[in-house]
Amino acid sequence: MKLITYIIPLLLLAVGSRGQAVRKISLSEALSLAATANRQVQVQSLEEVRQQSVTREVRSQLLPSVNAGAGYQHYFDRQVIFLPGYFAGTAKPVQDVAVGGKNAMNGLISASQPLLNETARQQTKAAQYDERIQHEKSAELQSALGEQISITYLDMLFMQSQIGLQRQSLARNEKALADTRSLYAQGRSLKADTLRAFISVENLRSSISYLDNQVEVTGIWLKRLIGIDEADVIALTDSLGISGEDAGASELAQALATAAQSRNDIAIRKLSVEKSQVALAAAKSERIPKVMAIGQYQLQAQADNVKLGQYVWPRTSFIGVQVAVPVFNGNRVRSQISQAAIRARQESIGLDDLHRSVKAEIAALVSQRQEAVRQLAIQQRTVELAEVSYAMMDERYRNGLGTRLELTDAELALTQSKINYLLAIYRHKVVQVQLRRAQGLLQLQ
Repeated sequence: MKLITYIIPLLLLAVGSRGQAVRKISLSEALSLAATANRQVQVQSLEEVRQQSVTREVRSQLLPSVNAGAGYQHYFDRQVIFLPGYFAGTAKPVQDVAVGGKNAMNGLISASQPLLNETARQQTKAAQYDERIQHEKSAELQSALGEQISITYLDMLFMQSQIGLQRQSLARNEKALADTRSLYAQGRSLKADTLRAFISVENLRSSISYLDNQVEVTGIWLKRLIGIDEADVIALTDSLGISGEDAGASELAQALATAAQSRNDIAIRKLSVEKSQVALAAAKSERIPKVMAIGQYQLQAQADNVKLGQYVWPRTSFIGVQVAVPVFNGNRVRSQISQAAIRARQESIGLDDLHRSVKAEIAALVSQRQEAVRQLAIQQRTVELAEVSYAMMDERYRNGLGTRLELTDAELALTQSKINYLLAIYRHKVVQVQLRRAQGLLQLQ
């Protein structure tokens, strides 16, 4: 009974998995889907929106500010002011005089408008640079994610193609094992030949099992990158073949020119350099006076009762200009200017170092791409020769002119040459992806 309790859920799970729809997906579809479904992309998109809000907040320092307020106070004892004694009609030098009502109310509206605030203006420019930097970071994230998805997709294709070749080899070796067993039963073959054929079959089965597991693991990682549910079953629709797709500029000079125009990390560095100059100007602007226009309109009243209809509401209003001139602040501004100047120098050096790094990266990838093309041609020719060799050895073996060992070696060479050809195609495509990424041409959409 306990056995049935364990078996029934397993059967239901197996039936459910067989009935699950398979989601067919191409590389272009995977990239397009990741542009909206990937969690990292979603987080960075929200960061862009947040930075836009920061820019609006900083810009508000240059806009008018209007405030309204009202107040009520009840005094248990009247307010007191101090006057010279002769003003109050007493002989005291200073006489306290109770004034006002026990209930006091007031209402006011005040407004201010910055006329000269160079610091706020430079801070607004810096915030706008941060907004542009976040936009470039989003593009850079998508480019890096596109590279990861493309290479993971190619990894999965490569392993699936390997499995196909291994299964073909397994079928040939299983046939060879059956033939060897038959010949051994007839006394026309050695037991060692049968053992060798059996070991070859088992080794292939082990390799196929390992590759099947690797495909499953890679598929989980691919679904994680795309942003789809890990429980979904996917099937890749692209094939690991050579097409006429362009990997971007193959000449070093042209590739470097493309990278200088298209790479997002270079754009981020350039914006950072410009922002550091703005930050330096903002630090220096702390020495500039700040000018602000101000105005206020106020109503107030006092009485001993709360009969508001009998109150008199005197009005007070004014407009004016306030000027704040920095005189001395403990060398704070001088330290800020020094820090901003150092930061600007650091950003400039970082941009130069990035240019050098990009040049080295692209030079290496262009060389790798050229070598990948050469290896592809070599491995394609090797497969053709291995197929001819296997056909010859098979013919010799069938006519009794060759041994099973020679045929097995030819079959192994054929399988290995086909795997090497697949590997050459895989490396060629990976270098294409990396070269497009290095030139800033790889995006999700």
